[in-house]
Amino acid sequence: MATVVDSTEDRDELVKSLSRSLQSGRINFLLGSGASLPGIPLAGAIEQEVADLFEAGNEDEAIKRLCQFAAGIQEPTNKLITGIADANNTATLDGYVAFLATLERLVSERQSTLLPKQVTIFTTNYDLFIEKAAASACPILRLNDGFGTTSTFDRPLHFSSRNFFNVTYNTSNLYDYQVEIPSANLIKLHGSLSWHKAGDDIVFGVATKTLPPTPSARPEQELFIKEFSVVLPRTTKFRETLVDSTYYDLLRIYNNELDRPNCLLIAFGFSFADEHILGITKRALKNPTLRLVVFAYDAAAADQYKAIFQEHNNVQVVAPSGGETIGFGTFNGILKDCFTQNAE
Repeated sequence: MATVVDSTEDRDELVKSLSRSLQSGRINFLLGSGASLPGIPLAGAIEQEVADLFEAGNEDEAIKRLCQFAAGIQEPTNKLITGIADANNTATLDGYVAFLATLERLVSERQSTLLPKQVTIFTTNYDLFIEKAAASACPILRLNDGFGTTSTFDRPLHFSSRNFFNVTYNTSNLYDYQVEIPSANLIKLHGSLSWHKAGDDIVFGVATKTLPPTPSARPEQELFIKEFSVVLPRTTKFRETLVDSTYYDLLRIYNNELDRPNCLLIAFGFSFADEHILGITKRALKNPTLRLVVFAYDAAAADQYKAIFQEHNNVQVVAPSGGETIGFGTFNGILKDCFTQNAE
């Protein structure tokens, strides 16, 4: 049975146990829409909502809802790309900057020489906050986003799952030593706003998109939706991922990583409402050396996680005290305490 720990009362023990896993295990994170608040609206139950509309034969309303969902992500992204001041974007970006800075220090100070100084971040978010945070405020941490970094004149950067898990070293041309550069694999399970289709390939490109007028006709909505190289929230998406080998590869990587020995998976802002990711996760929990730590936003979410993982004793749910909540700041604070614990 999943255990529940209080983020305040049990904080010291939580930090100690997390610190041990961070030192000795393969570090993975699973981030959902809750991590990009308040910049990006929560995904909520849109997948079921859209599926119900399609099932009821109300395709116009289903397309409209998908269009609204996509526009709700693209609008703040346009501001992020163009540098337009936005308080919500600033708050979200600050959270990711703190997160990446903490990860960089955690892996840099790892005492194990058998494991790489690398973490893997799985996310279903399409937004570009992590990329922006890595580029603007965390230059030390190398981000493996699936795109090759070789400079070319005749073609854009192409996406390939083979570009993940690369390790880079700094070496000296005078003395015989090498130092591993801290890195993070950013694996966007449902695609990204930086992805663009070019034939059978995905290429890198960050650009603003013109938002559809309000109100708009269905042809305009469908045209806007087709601009996105992402898996949109509808229950048929798993069949879509099987058709598109890129998405299938990323789900396979998620499955394979959880099957590795001494694996740590920390989930934040993720509801596990995605039935396919949940199914992979539950199957992976049969691996007795896998540890899943889920941070719950509030008490209701904690109860939900406990019910979802009631049959698994290698799951720990971190719940807030009383009527409090666990936001990105609290989450980052607990992670930061882990390298303080290592120093003692």
